[in-house]
Amino acid sequence: MATTAAEPPKVGDLLQHIGDDVKTIATSELELGRRKMASYVDRTIAKASVVILGAFVALIGLAMLCVVVVLALQPVIHLLWVRLLMMAIVYVLVGGGASVLYARHVLDGPDLDNEVDEVGQTFDAVKAGLSH
Repeated sequence: MATTAAEPPKVGDLLQHIGDDVKTIATSELELGRRKMASYVDRTIAKASVVILGAFVALIGLAMLCVVVVLALQPVIHLLWVRLLMMAIVYVLVGGGASVLYARHVLDGPDLDNEVDEVGQTFDAVKAGLSH
């Protein structure tokens, strides 16, 4: 009984397959990093748009409330400029205070440096994998 043994694969063929696999993995990792960064940028832009719109509406609403208070104070304070000055100061203090509070909240939020570091680590891992 003669059995035909399959020829073992050549080292060159194995290395070529390994190289192709590494290229595929590297391409997939780079694409994953690109998509993650694009997703983060899209979410950040959407959040910023909502915040800007909300701040704009809130400031207009606060200004309208200040106008109402100016008109309501007319029987108490007869000088228009005094009422306007008082409400301008209130407007600046309330609007500025809200801005400072929100800025503190935003600065404590997720950090872009963390996302960029993760993408950088992915690129470094791919480079290390390609060099070996």
